[in-house]
Amino acid sequence: MRYEDKRVGSKTLFERAKRVIPGGVCHNLRFFPPYPFFVSRAEGAYLWDVDGNRYVDFWMGHYAHIFGHGFSDVAKSVSDFITNRGYHFGLVNPEEVELAELVVEVVPSAEAVKFCSSGTEAAMYAVRLARAYTGRDVVLKVRGGWHGASTDLSKGISCPFDVDESMGIPRSVQGTTDLIYFNDWEKTCEVIDRYGDSIACAIVEPVVGVGGFIPAEKEYLKKFKEKLHEVGALLIFDEVISGFRVSLGGYQEKVEVYPDLTVLGKVLGGGFPIGAVAGRKEILELSSYERSKPERVLMGGGTFSCNPISMLAGAVVLKRLSEDRELYHTLEVMTLRLREALEQAGEEMGVPVKTTGCGSLFMVHFMKKEGRINSPDDVCEKTYWQVRDTDFRRLMAERGVHMIHAGGALSTAHTEADLEFTVEAFKDCLRELRL
Repeated sequence: MRYEDKRVGSKTLFERAKRVIPGGVCHNLRFFPPYPFFVSRAEGAYLWDVDGNRYVDFWMGHYAHIFGHGFSDVAKSVSDFITNRGYHFGLVNPEEVELAELVVEVVPSAEAVKFCSSGTEAAMYAVRLARAYTGRDVVLKVRGGWHGASTDLSKGISCPFDVDESMGIPRSVQGTTDLIYFNDWEKTCEVIDRYGDSIACAIVEPVVGVGGFIPAEKEYLKKFKEKLHEVGALLIFDEVISGFRVSLGGYQEKVEVYPDLTVLGKVLGGGFPIGAVAGRKEILELSSYERSKPERVLMGGGTFSCNPISMLAGAVVLKRLSEDRELYHTLEVMTLRLREALEQAGEEMGVPVKTTGCGSLFMVHFMKKEGRINSPDDVCEKTYWQVRDTDFRRLMAERGVHMIHAGGALSTAHTEADLEFTVEAFKDCLRELRL
């Protein structure tokens, strides 16, 4: 049955939305043709739309729900808090202190931390701190790296990387941000040498996100850090996705390469809005109120920063993860089995399929050229990346599976039956997919 035939309620809502919301969505990624389904509820590994259709969900709230939707420990703690204490104070609270202590305890490079309300905000602040600390302006980022929509970092996000991402960004700002090649040390080194002691920092997702869930090679990150420090620049890891997701201490813990600053979010909020910058205390101290203008970095000011609900939920999740680190291995094994089954399905159906991933994160690629996928540039050059969030997404949704970017994240709520269902849906989808 066609997608539209079973989603009449979503179509009506989308038509209403378009009258008052440009394009009908407030986050562009949530649209796919002919229109997105509207979610009515979520539980465990599943979503239900307003028409009653159920989906095995691999988006998991932008990868935030490592324990699945509606995790009972968080739900009970938050419910009790709201009933007995309220939900937004706009003032300091004990919960933010506890969560800060947990972050410093489990993230290897974190000597101190400051919270905000989103990963976008945190990345913006991390760059500002680096510029203040070094007294320099140039920022380097990866081609295909996503750090939110802040003005300084809205460059080279999606294919093709050399086309402007957005109107409204001054040329003067674009000129202080340049692009490097993920997992290509020779080309990265050339860019660093070009700017030398003008570089304030480089910001990199050590597991590049929308570009393919591709992990950085350990040796690449080691050389990267050493080279930056040689020229007096800082290394920032954006672990908004990989933090607390690929291991408790993030990807930096897995490869033992520790940045100067780390940007965090998603899992850290336990399903509620959050962002954070963690790292060397001497850098973060530049944002202290104890410093006066102009020797202070403006950082903070968000109405909902350190909201006690986000702080509480984050602490519940981090404590649970600390108690059961074995779950990371379990999720990784399940994800590898799913990846192998999806590649095997592609082979059976005569469709060249490869997967990439790290830990519980995975992405499917429909290949138009042979070769290894080791960077976002490889994704652009070697795959039919355009179909991921159009035809493929719709065809999988028709069959009861929800993916964005042809992949996603497993949670502890996913079962072997969910994975088998996904593989069968994938096979059926390939029968209709036109590349």
